[in-house]
Order: sequence, then structure tokens, then C-alpha cells
Amino acid sequence: MFFNRIPEFLQEEQVDLIITVGTYLAPVIVGCVIVMNFLSSRSIEEYVRNHIFSITVFVPLLITWGDSDFAFWMSSTHLLSTVISLYDKKPVKKDVIEPVQAIKNNLKLKPAQLVIISFFSVIMIGTFLLMLPVSSAEGKTMGFVDAIFMATSATCVTGLATKSMSTDLSFFGQIVILILIQIGGLSIMTLYSSLTILLGQSMGMRNRIMMQDLLDVSSLEDLFVMIMDIIKYTFFIELWGGIVLTIAFTFEGFEFGNALYYGFFHSISAFCNAGFSLFDTSLESYATQPLIHGTISILVILGGLGFIVLKELREVITKGKRLVRLGVHTKVVLTSSLLLTIAAAIFIFFGEFLHALDNYSLWEKIQISFFQSVTLRTAGFNTIPLTNLHTYTLYIMTLVMFIGGSPGSTAGGVKTTTLAILVQSIMSTLKGDKKVQVFDRAIPSHIVVRAIALVFISIIITSFFIFVMMKLEPNQSFLSLFFEVVSASGTVGLSLGITPFLSTAGKLAISMLMFTGRIGPLTLILAIGQQEKSIGKYDYPDGRVMIG
Repeated sequence: MFFNRIPEFLQEEQVDLIITVGTYLAPVIVGCVIVMNFLSSRSIEEYVRNHIFSITVFVPLLITWGDSDFAFWMSSTHLLSTVISLYDKKPVKKDVIEPVQAIKNNLKLKPAQLVIISFFSVIMIGTFLLMLPVSSAEGKTMGFVDAIFMATSATCVTGLATKSMSTDLSFFGQIVILILIQIGGLSIMTLYSSLTILLGQSMGMRNRIMMQDLLDVSSLEDLFVMIMDIIKYTFFIELWGGIVLTIAFTFEGFEFGNALYYGFFHSISAFCNAGFSLFDTSLESYATQPLIHGTISILVILGGLGFIVLKELREVITKGKRLVRLGVHTKVVLTSSLLLTIAAAIFIFFGEFLHALDNYSLWEKIQISFFQSVTLRTAGFNTIPLTNLHTYTLYIMTLVMFIGGSPGSTAGGVKTTTLAILVQSIMSTLKGDKKVQVFDRAIPSHIVVRAIALVFISIIITSFFIFVMMKLEPNQSFLSLFFEVVSASGTVGLSLGITPFLSTAGKLAISMLMFTGRIGPLTLILAIGQQEKSIGKYDYPDGRVMIG
């Protein structure tokens, strides 16, 4: 079977595989060296004087991309020159030894900007790996547009795909997608800090403050505890899900090797809310198998709650912490998530009772309705064909997809807490209250403003891309494009089947939207437009403007 062919494949074509990977990897490595040297140089003149040979090597390597002989000799020459330069008697600058730190100091990157650069870098690496012949199934190829789409979708844990995971990608290509999903789910900065701690190294104060901002913790001690909890919770939950799904797939007739691979792939994909499946019809074949879709549902829910909530729930289970003692963030997340899941499940159940669910029993209808409600929280799996649903059901699904999961989780969307704060803000306005209160706690005004801004920016971005896709894809229906755009912006991954048939421009537009949806519209705006606050700014008097 599939796993039995892997060792034989590697033994027969091991040399060709190494040559192929090396041929395409050489220009990328040289290019990365050029960029790092440029960012760590003090001036353009210094850079050109010290690294002109690297540029001279890189240009012909790029022109002759794919030529194994030329790549071997040019990269060997570049490696030789690098080794010779090590014997230079000049003192080595710290910027050269620590190029990453030099980049941060020279460019003065804000946390939001670093997140964008990190995600983009991983996407580019994933694109390169997916373009390699070894990533495609025998007789198949993957171009740049499809590769960057798949890499973006995996890194942004969306699940939209222009290529089939089972028929178009090889085992190597599937593993690349799985690694990108795991990196995207944990987020680049969290993974970087986690590895730093595991390797026994110490983070600088700048990195610590940056991580405090990203993870919303109040002290350095809480920061390290949170990072370790993220690692432990993620891999423990994924391990548990993988074991249960392996057993489930074994019961379905899979050989143990295939069941193990399918189990852990779908476990990671579910917990990271990615929605990638090794089945062409997602989980439609297991719509009435509770052990499979039930496990997937639990993984999706846990991944969408956020690590802060998981930590507090663990204290409730292991330390007997009372529910009333939970933090306001956890209470808001649990309440809003429960209400949204139940409301969506009820709507799907009654809306499709005599339509898409007509041929199922009552218990099966409940299972399908609940699973589809859960997967709308940016997971992207489906157990029934979405094209069979009523248009009004699809519209309600887009609203839930737009909301998404919770902050600090693997899910996307504008987040459940944002919706809760927005609703409470409206209620406070109607009641005439000056402060927004949630669970007997007042929400700071800047949090309320941020929530309103996030929703407004998300609506603008989504509306803009709907208009763009209508211009780029005139042959597709408005509902399909509307559903596709909302799914991409919320990093959900559900589709009405138009993803593989998008034009090149349409695929690039959706890729850009998935990237924007993953890093967050507000983060994107802050990263682009954030400026240092100047000292000595004047405070202007209040002005009165009529509204409504």
C-alpha cells in the first residue's frame, strides 16, 4: 500500500531526489544569504564592496533555474569563497554573527510587522518546496500560482485548495502541507520563542516584550509559562486526537500504517482549524461515524477556544477551580462560542430538515447539523455537499464564518470576543450607560474602539475583495464568490467548489485575502501605518459632532 511504497521509492531514486532538491535549493540559499547580508550591512557601499561576488553568482543561478550542473558548480564556487572569507583577519561584526538581531535593530520592526514578515517568509519557503517535482504525485506538476496558493492556505490554516491532496500531491508534498499547518497554527513568533527556550537559550528583553504584546501576558514569568503551555497543550491534544482517529480509521478498514498517517494528519489539521483533508470529499464519507466526526469536532473546538481558555479549563479539571472564578476573557469566549455553535446548529437542522438532510435519520441529522456548526468556526471540514444547501443557510453560514473563533487560538475571523464586546457596546448605548460592562467587569474604552475598528476594517476588506473577485471571475455566481471570499478572509476553508477553477488573478487575490485574514486586518493596518508617537504633541479641545 501507500506506506509500503515509500521506502522503496527513496531507495531507488535517492540520488535523483537529492540532486533535484539541491538544484532548486541552491539559488534560494544564495538569495537568502544576499538578503541577510544586505540587511546587516551599514551602507550600500559596504554591502556592494563585501558581497559583490554573491550577487554575481546569484544572477546566473536565477537565470538557469533547474540546471543541475550549473547549479552545482556555481554553488560550489560560492561555498568556496565563503570558506576562504572565514580566514579574513578583520574582526567579525556582531551583526554578521546575529543577522536576525541586526535586522530587528536596524529596521526597528514592530511586533505586527514581524508577524507579517515571518508568515510571508514561511509561505515563500513552502511555495518553493511545493514546486519541487518530489512534492507532486507521479505525472503531476505544480506551478508557482498553485504552489503559493496551497502554501498560503496551509500556513494561514485556511483549507482552500486548488490541488487535490490525495491525487496531486506526493507523500513529501503532503508532509510539507502538514508542517506549514503546524507552523501556522502555533504562529511563527510562538514557535520561535518555544524553540529558543527548549534549546536552553535566553531571549533578549526586546523579544520578551514583543512576545508579551503578542500573547497578551502581564509578566515575563507568565510569558514563559504560557509558551510552555502552548507547546504541551498543542502536542498533547494532537496526540490524543491522532490516537483516537487512528483507531477510528482502523475500524473503517484502513491498514494500520495508513490509519496512523490519516489519523495524525487529520488531528493536526483539525486542532489547527486548517480544514485540509486527505479525502477529496472532505469528511462526507464519515458524516454518520461519530468516532471520526465527533473527534474532529472536539479538536476543532479546543483549537478554536484559545490557549488562555484551555489553561483555565485545565485548572477547573485538575485543581477544582470554580467556574465563577474564571477570568472574564474565558467567560466571554465560552459563552459566545456556546451560543454561536448551538444557534448555528439549530438553524442548519431546521433549515435543511426536509432538504439536504431529508434522507438521514433524526440522530444523523443532529450529528451533521452540529458538525457543520462547529466547522464554521474556521475549521473548513464538511460532512455534506455544501452545494445542496439552501441559499439562506449558506448566508447564515457566512455570518458565522465571518465571526470565527477566539483570540489566541488557531482560528481566524474577527473573533467571538469582538462580537461580544460589540453587542455589549450596543446594549450599553441603548441603556444610556457610559461604560461597556461584561460579567460585572468594565471593558476599557480603547478595547471597545479596537473591536469596532476591527469589525469595520474586516467588512471593508471583505467587501473590497468581493468586488475584485466579481471583476476577475465574471463566470462564477455571486453567491459562490461571496462564500469563497468570506471563507478566505475568515481562514475557514469551506467552498462551493469554485476554488480549483479560479483564474490566475483570482487565485492570487484569494491568497492575499487568506494572508490578510490570518494575520488579522487590524494587525495589517497597524504594521503598515504604525508610527512612533512623537513627544510634545498638542492635545486639542473636544469637538461636538452630531451622529444618527
